[in-house]
Amino acid sequence: MADNIVSGLFSGIDTASIVSKLIAIEKKPLYALQRKKTFYEKQISSYGDLLSKLSAIKDSLSFFKDLNSIPLSASSSNTSMLSVSASSEALTGIYEVEINQLAKPHRIISFYGVASERSPVVSGPDRFFRFKVGESGEVHEIALTEGMSLLEFKDAINNKNAGLTASIINTGSGENPYKLIISSNSTGEAKNIVVLQDDTIFDNNFTDIQRAQNAIFKINGVEMQRSSNTISDVIKGVTLTLNKADGYSSTITVTVAQDTAVLKNKFNIFVAQYNAFINLAKSLTAKGQIFSTDISIDYIINNLRGVTTAKYNDNILVNLGLTHDKSGILQVNDSIFEKALSKNLADVVKTLQVMSESLNTNLSNIINSIIPSRREGLKENIKSIEKSISLMEIRISKKEEGLKKKFAQLEQTVGSLQSRGDYLVQQLAKMSKTNRQ
Repeated sequence: MADNIVSGLFSGIDTASIVSKLIAIEKKPLYALQRKKTFYEKQISSYGDLLSKLSAIKDSLSFFKDLNSIPLSASSSNTSMLSVSASSEALTGIYEVEINQLAKPHRIISFYGVASERSPVVSGPDRFFRFKVGESGEVHEIALTEGMSLLEFKDAINNKNAGLTASIINTGSGENPYKLIISSNSTGEAKNIVVLQDDTIFDNNFTDIQRAQNAIFKINGVEMQRSSNTISDVIKGVTLTLNKADGYSSTITVTVAQDTAVLKNKFNIFVAQYNAFINLAKSLTAKGQIFSTDISIDYIINNLRGVTTAKYNDNILVNLGLTHDKSGILQVNDSIFEKALSKNLADVVKTLQVMSESLNTNLSNIINSIIPSRREGLKENIKSIEKSISLMEIRISKKEEGLKKKFAQLEQTVGSLQSRGDYLVQQLAKMSKTNRQ
């Protein structure tokens, strides 16, 4: 019960405040451990940020590492008429293209119409609709039911998935404005619609809306035909997409060339990722910052900084216009880089390839060994600190309880002495009164 006595009840001393201040002194080493733990946790997090930046550099090098030749690009002088693309199999060259006509699908419409989509187009049993796409195409047959509506007939054609698409149009003319349109899903003369048997009310009376036709075009003056407007078997590795025809009145120039812009862009991406890491590392190692005394970060920076001075393929990147300022930030001189590309493109490719392989090795060591080792060391330190904190908290808690009990006992003693003193005073008062009588 002694430790439940109100602080200063008998002594007038704020014993609770004294205990609190004494415990605060005891907790100073605890607070120091907690601050150290927080510091280590921040370092682990910052190492994670550095790893992310280093991985981005590594990823940017993958283009050069696997680069055996400059990718090719194809361009069209008139993209509204002709679109082009090139694969790795393409050969450099310039081609003149003229487009006479585009490939088109066959499209027919029923001569007769009906009053509505729900109007019947079949009368009588044992009726059939037989058709094919192209003279040599597979014959498809639809069994027609008596009273089948125009809508049902349209759906029956589409459900065959036979290379045709049927639709209904409301012409808005006369008492029977609803007509059937059948379109081939493929372009070219060989994909015309052939109706072999029609036991509907249309009785195979269809009119051409659009005739099937091939694309007709010239490449370097040689006339050709194809069934599709997308052509990939004329110029090796190049796909032509015909968008518009003008009857040979226009000549379109197609240029297939090595796409050095891709190389330049990838090189600039590498430089940007490298600089992002250097900026972050520098900010973390600045005076008063999280890694201001960590020499491992300086080691990594110095290890990577040699990228501009090391020799690759008997060449150095300074000859490609790559330099760094006094803080280690890389800069690319575009005119020097482009001059190197025009002078010896293959040599530039080889130099960047060797550079990427060398730098990739350094980065792999940093990413997979150096930084993970540092992080693991910090994690072990945190575990040790947490154990010390736990033991210290237990010790401080016990000490606090001990102090509270001692001060409570002191209050109890003071209270007892005060009680005895009051009793003596009362007895002396009584004796004094008796003597006066």
